[in-house]
Amino acid sequence: MRILILLLSVISQFWFSGTSLAQGWIEFLDEVDHFGVNFPDEPEIQEFSYTSEFNAIFPGRIYSAQVGNNRYSVTVVNFADAARIHETMEKTVAQSGQSNWLYDQRASVARAAREFRQRQSEVTYDAWSHIDRVEGLQLQLTNSDGSRTFAGIYLNGNVDRLYILEATVDSRSPSPGLFQQSLRFLDDGGDRIRYRLSTNGCSVLPNIGPDNAAIAVLSVR
Repeated sequence: MRILILLLSVISQFWFSGTSLAQGWIEFLDEVDHFGVNFPDEPEIQEFSYTSEFNAIFPGRIYSAQVGNNRYSVTVVNFADAARIHETMEKTVAQSGQSNWLYDQRASVARAAREFRQRQSEVTYDAWSHIDRVEGLQLQLTNSDGSRTFAGIYLNGNVDRLYILEATVDSRSPSPGLFQQSLRFLDDGGDRIRYRLSTNGCSVLPNIGPDNAAIAVLSVR
């Protein structure tokens, strides 16, 4: 009986400590960049300039939080003004294609993934992914210090944003699923939106009928 009581006591302590840890996380929503995600604390927000595949400069923000050795961040690149930015760039003749502003965005997922692969780390997972039918890639890396990095990269052309989720946790920490799987996309009213896929593989707004799906979206504005 004593052993049973002791065992129940240990289990209850583990359960409640795990529950309070989960309760420390917050649901963070940002209507400006049209996304929500779970963070372990209120994130710091830093603005930065992003250099694209075609060497254009776009505005971006990094949302980040750190707990101990574990760091969580969402990098958002804003492509809303892409056409004008490309029009004002100095370019060679080879770079002056009319649709380069669009190609630049479509290349952004591959570019971000390449930058992860070029780190001095071992890539242990690298595959296509989607969240709410917004397509992208997921990668996992083991770093030289034993820590692990989990990345998700998604281009939502409906709001002209690239999202890069990155969580680096030490070797003793579990996989950061509470962060990595919590990304959601928000409409103009701040509500979560789940897209459909058209026959050409693009993310389509739910209120668009099948006849209009092919011409609807990922037409980056």
